[in-house]
Amino acid sequence: MAPKPRAKKTSAQYAEDIKSWYTKAQANPTNEEAQKKLNYFVGAWEKTLKKQIIRANNEGNPWEESNLDMPIRRMPTKAQSGDYQTADYMFYYEGAGCAGYGGLLVERKGGDKKRGGPQDLYGTLMVAGNCERFYREIKRFQDDKRFTQMVVIAECSFEQFLLYVPPFLGNERNTEHVGASVEARRGKIASLYARGVPVIFCGTRYNAIEVYKALIRQWIIKNYQSILGLDKVQYDDRASLINKIAYHEAELEALNASLAGIDALEVLA
Repeated sequence: MAPKPRAKKTSAQYAEDIKSWYTKAQANPTNEEAQKKLNYFVGAWEKTLKKQIIRANNEGNPWEESNLDMPIRRMPTKAQSGDYQTADYMFYYEGAGCAGYGGLLVERKGGDKKRGGPQDLYGTLMVAGNCERFYREIKRFQDDKRFTQMVVIAECSFEQFLLYVPPFLGNERNTEHVGASVEARRGKIASLYARGVPVIFCGTRYNAIEVYKALIRQWIIKNYQSILGLDKVQYDDRASLINKIAYHEAELEALNASLAGIDALEVLA
C-alpha cells in the first residue's frame, strides 16, 4: 500500500515554526541554518494566508479576480469607513492569529485592455489639474496610518511613456502630433520619487499584474515580524498572558474534538 501523502501544514503550524526559528536566529545571528529555516517557513506561511483585493470603485479597465487569482471587493467609501478612498488597489490578509490591511497601496496606470500602454500615466502626470489631484492623493496616503508604501504600476515601458503622443490636446484633436517635452516627463516621474512613490514600468498589462501579485507576497514576507507580533515583548503584561491562554485553550479544544472524532470512528470499526 502506498504511503498516505503528508497533510499540508496550516497557517497556525507555520506560524509556530516561524516563532521557534525566529527565537533561534535572534539568539545567534550568525546561525546560518536558523536563518535559512526561518526564511523557508516565512515563505511557506505566506502562501497559506488568505488575501483579498480591495479595488477603487472608479477604477476603469480594472484587473479582475481571474487575473489576480484573489477575490476582489469594492473599496468602502468615506461615508462607510470614515477614510478617504486612496489609490486603486489595497489588500487585506487573514491567517491564524493575524489579520489586517497590508501596508501597500497601488495606483494602476494602464491603457489598452489587453496590452496596456502609457495613456493613463501621461494623462495623470502631464495634465496640470490631474497631476495636482494625484499629489493630493499621495498626501492622503502619507496621512493614513494603515499604509506604509505607495507604488505606481505602469502598464508600459519608460520609453513608451517618453515617446507617447496624445490624440487630443484639451478638447482639440492633436493634428500636429505634439506633446509634453521629454524633460518635463522625466521631471514628473522624478517628482513622484521625491514624494516617496516609485513608478514601476512593467512594459505590459500582464507583467503589471504579475508584479502586483509579487509585491503583495514580498510585503507580507518583509513584515512577518509585525504581522505575527514578534517585534513585541512577549508576556510583559496581563493582556498578553490572557491572549496566550485563550489561544492555547482554543487549540486544545480543537485537538480534543479531533481526538473524539477519531475515537468514534475506531468504535464503529
